[in-house]
Amino acid sequence: MKLKDFLPELKYLKEQGYSSVKIKKWLEKEKGHSVNERSVRRFFEKQGDPFGNTAVKNTLGSFNMPEDQPWSTAWLKSKEVSLKINNPQQVLDLDDITEAIKDGIEGVTKIKTTKPYKTNKKALRAVISDAHVGMETDTEDSMFGFKYNEKVFKKHLSVVFDNIKDRIDTHGDFDLIIVDDLGDNLDGYDGETTRKGHKLPQNMSNKEGWKSYVKNKLNTCVNIVNLGASERYQFRSVSNDNHSGDWGYTANYAIKMAIESMYDNVEYIILNKHMEHFYYGDHAFLLAHGKDKKNMFKNMPLHLNDKVSNIIRQYIDHYEIKSKYIHVDKGDLHQVGYNREPKFDYRNYMSFAPPSPWIQSNFGVSYCGFSIQIIPKYSNQIEHTDVFFDLKKTGVK
Repeated sequence: MKLKDFLPELKYLKEQGYSSVKIKKWLEKEKGHSVNERSVRRFFEKQGDPFGNTAVKNTLGSFNMPEDQPWSTAWLKSKEVSLKINNPQQVLDLDDITEAIKDGIEGVTKIKTTKPYKTNKKALRAVISDAHVGMETDTEDSMFGFKYNEKVFKKHLSVVFDNIKDRIDTHGDFDLIIVDDLGDNLDGYDGETTRKGHKLPQNMSNKEGWKSYVKNKLNTCVNIVNLGASERYQFRSVSNDNHSGDWGYTANYAIKMAIESMYDNVEYIILNKHMEHFYYGDHAFLLAHGKDKKNMFKNMPLHLNDKVSNIIRQYIDHYEIKSKYIHVDKGDLHQVGYNREPKFDYRNYMSFAPPSPWIQSNFGVSYCGFSIQIIPKYSNQIEHTDVFFDLKKTGVK
């Protein structure tokens, strides 16, 4: 049998918002018909999309609803009908993403490490936080107006790459190369934070923001690995945050599947808990965004207080962390800050994105950028450098 033999049922499933992946699974389970997701998608395209984008546009037009708003589900009501619709232009679920990445990496052969390395017993580490891809920083009422879009995000990542390359050119091969992302990598979903209730000015749809982050972050990771300056690479990304939450998880999961299929010496680690820790030599790094996706009612502060210090000590004791040097690193507040107490140090990292309209109005012009560290494996003489971006102004006469 062919897909056209199931046309009435497929039409119904598509109208209910089923993705091509879910329709593929339905055909296999209910009809015993094996087909790949690409064939399903091409089948709908050949039908002239009679129950895809055209139907959405017609429905939106009849209710005078904008087509370009970032929404996934809506109730449209009139005197004649009360209708719940799903937007196939916006809805992405983990099945869609997994299937798409599997298709993209099918047949990829892992690149094996063959070069003999002369390690310097140091780790090279870049730290970014609060990329907020999709955030609109130049709204009509923003005080200063700073440009932030995919082009700017890509440029910022290129500066990270250039700084990593500069350190490699100076110091040679490293024992380990790390890139840490401390969360809020996507600005939100459907024009809100994923915690909901906080409306956000955005200049990308859900799909546009997701693709922009995945494509450019993945390309940057690949370019770093291809420098061939270490036997091991770790890319770590916090997903338990207050803006991107599970939506950020799916984006980083896509990158993880792709890059770990390409290289045998790369780990892409997604942090699902509010705080998690990692070791390098005599160092332990405790990573957190600073506000989680569900439980916290107040951010971890810029400067240590007794309450947060006590919680961090409890964490260290609970996990029996015995490292000589313990570092607590967080983002969220978009500012550089550093405190130290006998058991650990505590560092806030700045935003990778320009200030939002809200920050501009309440705090004025703030900075953005990232940090680079060179970490000796068995000493605490860490070289730490903050790198600041030039803010691109718009609306200048």
